[in-house]
Amino acid sequence: MAIEIKRKNNESNEALLRRFQDKIRRSRTLIVAKKKRFFEKEKTKRQCREDAKRRKYNREKRAFMIKIGKLPETPERGGFKRR
Repeated sequence: MAIEIKRKNNESNEALLRRFQDKIRRSRTLIVAKKKRFFEKEKTKRQCREDAKRRKYNREKRAFMIKIGKLPETPERGGFKRR
């Protein structure tokens, strides 16, 4: 996936670089390279189930702690974000 950019007449280096970066972004070459670099194996069904159980347990434990007053209802800065 080689990307080739030729300099146009009277084109500045900045414009050439900008055009090159734009072409790289559109070709998604960088995304593919990062996926290969930071490859993660897919989780097995067992691992997914265990992770789901752990998340459920932690959610229930947190809700219980909030209910009995051991934890504040709103988290303090930096943690516990919902998506």
